[in-house]
Amino acid sequence: GASSVEDLLVRAHDLGYRALALTDHDNLCGAMHFAQVAKTLDMQSITGAELTIKDKDGKDGSHLTFLAENQEGYSQLSNLISYSYVAADRRNPALDLKYMPDRINGLILLTGCRAGRVPSLLAEGRYTEVETQLRQYLDWFGTDNVFVELQQNLVQGDTQRNRRLIDLARKLGVGVVATNNVHYHVPERHRLQDALVSIKHNRSLEE
Repeated sequence: GASSVEDLLVRAHDLGYRALALTDHDNLCGAMHFAQVAKTLDMQSITGAELTIKDKDGKDGSHLTFLAENQEGYSQLSNLISYSYVAADRRNPALDLKYMPDRINGLILLTGCRAGRVPSLLAEGRYTEVETQLRQYLDWFGTDNVFVELQQNLVQGDTQRNRRLIDLARKLGVGVVATNNVHYHVPERHRLQDALVSIKHNRSLEE
């Protein structure tokens, strides 16, 4: 994103947050620095990652968010990230869920942003598949460690999707958690974010 670890933590601290999670895409590169800075602000740092998943239909791109609850969870998450690089193109890592252990301890699973498999299937009206997928997560992580992720980015479709996700969570007895895709710490920084995205895709701001 367009803000440093320091920017994000100081802003969160000023807003009264007592904890903050850092979930880089497909890596833990910022985790150590994040934890060190959080400690100086007397804030709880939550280590995690948003992993790209290799879906059953052969497509890559759906997302799952993992949060380490303890040292064992951190170790499990490190292993999953390693698998995602070993079993795929190193420039485009994707985790094949066949590498999931039968039981995963120390990790909390969030069902992902709108690019997550659960929200995506729900948006397509594939309700049976949604329930099957969510029940698989519950088998792996346990009911207490799986949360249906809700995001309100004021984008068309967010409200309807969140309502459907809440209904699904209630039906299966799963908790919900509100998150957001935070890429900058103050609204004005969006200009830099736009520039970074343009550079990433080798396109002009207008494009």
